[in-house]
Amino acid sequence: MENRHVVIIPIEIDEEKEGTYLDAWQDAADVMATQPGFIRTYMFRTIVPGSKFLLVNVAEWESTAHWEEAMNVCPMLGQRIAVAHASNYEAIRTVLPAAQQSPGSGDGRTPADLSPAEARRRVENGELTLVDVREDDEWAARHPAGAVHAALSALPAGLSDLPDGPLAFVCRTGTRSMQGGAQAIRAGRSSVYSVAGGLEAWEAAGLPVTFPDREDAVNNGDRAKAVVRAA
Repeated sequence: MENRHVVIIPIEIDEEKEGTYLDAWQDAADVMATQPGFIRTYMFRTIVPGSKFLLVNVAEWESTAHWEEAMNVCPMLGQRIAVAHASNYEAIRTVLPAAQQSPGSGDGRTPADLSPAEARRRVENGELTLVDVREDDEWAARHPAGAVHAALSALPAGLSDLPDGPLAFVCRTGTRSMQGGAQAIRAGRSSVYSVAGGLEAWEAAGLPVTFPDREDAVNNGDRAKAVVRAA
């Protein structure tokens, strides 16, 4: 942990060029995700009006040596490295190591990561149950389409009410889903996953969300089906 290398890159671009830049960044990040020592990378967008830097990229590596070696493969798009105040930004994209982007088996004590798109695909195919572990008020506001509800505060007692078979837990950002999945594993459930990035990543991927006050599930853009197919 002491040798972990964190790179913070403020990005000064015009707002209308954000989409083009993010496409290029995604390609670079996908290459980075295959490199030894890569931990994760986040893209943040400012929430402060008039901020000089529209985006900030944060990348974590196991060591400085790993990062320097990766720069020989794919430089950071020519951006200069600096420090930015994290509280001024909100995460809009996350890329995990390539090995984690494909569903794994976890370490036997914690659930394996599952991307939102892959979780959605498996739900649609009847291959797993998606379990939202957020609290009642959060669930009532909105939740991933196709999910069932089992608040973390009611686990592990609520596990007995869940269907047999694989489970994928989801929360807002991924922390509580890991806790819920770990409880399920300790209770004897197998094939347990946590949806990486939670509902925030689910929505960012354009996957459908259900608003209980409405009868329909809302797709966050026309990308939803394409994202699931591409997973």
